[in-house]
Amino acid sequence: MSDLGHLLRSAREKNGITLSEAAEVTRIRESYLEALEEGQYKLLPGPAYITGFLRNYATFVGLHPDDAVQEYYASRPLPQPGVKAATRVLASGHERYLRKRVLWTLGALALMLGAAFAIYQYNDTYAHPYSAPLITPANLGATSPQVAASGHVTHSLKPIYVRLRATASVWVRVTVDQHRAFQGILRPRSGAKRWIGYHSIYVLSYDGTHVVARYNGRLVGRLARKPGTVVELASSSGWHQVS
Repeated sequence: MSDLGHLLRSAREKNGITLSEAAEVTRIRESYLEALEEGQYKLLPGPAYITGFLRNYATFVGLHPDDAVQEYYASRPLPQPGVKAATRVLASGHERYLRKRVLWTLGALALMLGAAFAIYQYNDTYAHPYSAPLITPANLGATSPQVAASGHVTHSLKPIYVRLRATASVWVRVTVDQHRAFQGILRPRSGAKRWIGYHSIYVLSYDGTHVVARYNGRLVGRLARKPGTVVELASSSGWHQVS
């Protein structure tokens, strides 16, 4: 029996109170009161309950509750340093895990914001109307087609076919035999577009990396390898990059 338990039992017996009577008045199980008097704290629910039981029982038998709780803590063995060290290791690992999760979350958020900004900038760029550069077959040194006496362009015997397909929304201007055949945004969902000429077909784009071309049924590929203004010429002599 512990000193605190002996003190509780002596105070109860001095007042002529049985354990069953004490349990009925304090509303604490008789087995718990007996464990307090025997110092068998491991039979009680936990530290929080122990201190509550001690205060109620000490007050009931005429002892000061604070003295009883203080005596209880004074009699407890000191915690083992190994347990504290293990707790610190676990806490440190948990903190590192939380920091890592926060860093990953912030990194993912930064990537999402950067991607959203890039998409916004791209859409904003192509949403505005383009002012076409002053590039024409004439100032590029192209030979004008022959004009008949009636004023109509005379066609060669062999037509020229150009087919363009956009991989992303891109501004394009197509000039067929010195006549503007198309100018505007070429979009992927609109599919491929085809033009037929007899002397020359000029293709002008602000970003040739997004335009795939075919010349007379043969795959030419992308107009450019890097973004920038590009001018391509399709003629009877072949496919040429003008600028």
